[in-house]
Amino acid sequence: MNIIKKGVLLFVAVFLLSISVHAASFDAEFEAIDNSITFGQLAHFRLTVKNNLDTVEEFKVKNMDYPVWDVKTEPLLNPIQFSVMPDKKREIDLFINPLHISNYGVYDVSVVVELISKKIKVKKHLRINLLSPQAGTYVETVLVTISMDDKVDPTKEIQIKITLNNQNIIEYPDVLVEVESNLIKDKVKESLGKREKKTITLTKSIDPQTPPQEDTLIVKIISNNKTLDTKVRRIEIIEHKELTKEEKTKTKFLKIEKEIILKNVGNVRYKEGIKIESSLIQNLFTSSKPKGRFIKEDEKRYLVVQVDIPAGETSSILVTKNYITLLVIIVLLAIVIVLYFIFRSPLTIKKIATNIGLKEGGVSELKVVLNVRNRSKIKLEEIKIIDKIPNIADVEEGLTIGTLHPTKILKHERKGTMIQWLIDEINPGDERVISYKIKSHLSILGEFSLTQAVAKFKFKGKDIIAHSNTLGVSP
Repeated sequence: MNIIKKGVLLFVAVFLLSISVHAASFDAEFEAIDNSITFGQLAHFRLTVKNNLDTVEEFKVKNMDYPVWDVKTEPLLNPIQFSVMPDKKREIDLFINPLHISNYGVYDVSVVVELISKKIKVKKHLRINLLSPQAGTYVETVLVTISMDDKVDPTKEIQIKITLNNQNIIEYPDVLVEVESNLIKDKVKESLGKREKKTITLTKSIDPQTPPQEDTLIVKIISNNKTLDTKVRRIEIIEHKELTKEEKTKTKFLKIEKEIILKNVGNVRYKEGIKIESSLIQNLFTSSKPKGRFIKEDEKRYLVVQVDIPAGETSSILVTKNYITLLVIIVLLAIVIVLYFIFRSPLTIKKIATNIGLKEGGVSELKVVLNVRNRSKIKLEEIKIIDKIPNIADVEEGLTIGTLHPTKILKHERKGTMIQWLIDEINPGDERVISYKIKSHLSILGEFSLTQAVAKFKFKGKDIIAHSNTLGVSP
């Protein structure tokens, strides 16, 4: 009896001393006014906050162990929030009530003081001794410890380890362990031997679409309708993004339709772009509903479609590859080619320059060659070839002009010289070569051009005119 009283008095004396916590911006001190109570009483602590800043600051007191313990003020402040003048102190009386405690013993209540403007927090455990009103009553001590991840992914199983520690010499053949939160509820029956320590592992699942939120897990140990211990664990349901895809393909004439079914199996709204691999050619024939856009990324091309799918909902993208346009292009191209072969000139003339002579850095003479070819399947007759030479040059006299002599040479002071040849006939696929040599009056510096040669003849009863290329000559 005397030993218990002395122990209690010593305990009270120690905790009547001030508990000080210092932060750079403020000081927070907790003084235990009365922290040894019985059921029905309130523990009393005095909080002194000193504002070390030169501005008026707001402070908030938070109870981290609610709903097991209740922390309040008199007069009532809800929330417990107050202001402190620059370089001043303010005292707040806190009263702590055990709401879900039914066993005698020593408990730590977690209280946080926060400087709101800077979000600086100081956490302290306020120790409370819950005494039996009857001296000499045996205090049953069974402690519970919770071990689990604070961050919970709703799409995965949640593992909760609960350790029961019987510090008594009493056996508990029937112990009820209650686990409760907004999202998790369970009850397990166990037995505890004298001074036995036992760990229970619970594996729980919640709805995968549970939105991100904070939750409070409360674990109670109950025996003979009496709560032996209660512990609280704060947990957070984290954000999880995930889509599943299912593809269905329909093939029609020159058209491929692919339906991509997307299901949001995460717990938050999915608002992102879906990338569908494509190529430069496929981009020309691919469309989507909803409408997407084409991008190039890491040397690859993609069709990107923006989606907005609530958690648990399903949406679809229809991608169409329509090759009818390609067929139309091919048909039009084929028609153009056919028309080209139908309406192209049956006679071709190619004009080239050889044996270019240079004098004083410029062109002084050259040989002009005309290759006349019948590329049709019909013999061509009475073909008149006409070529012109600018007045800066003359046909060289006294030489044989090419393989075919001209039928006419006309000179004009301004227009230059006109040369005409007459070819009796050219069989299909045959070629005639005409050449002549010209000399310039002066060396021609830089590039100059010789005009197109012209061929006139009849083909299938029609008068046809064919032109050669323009010939550019430079030193």
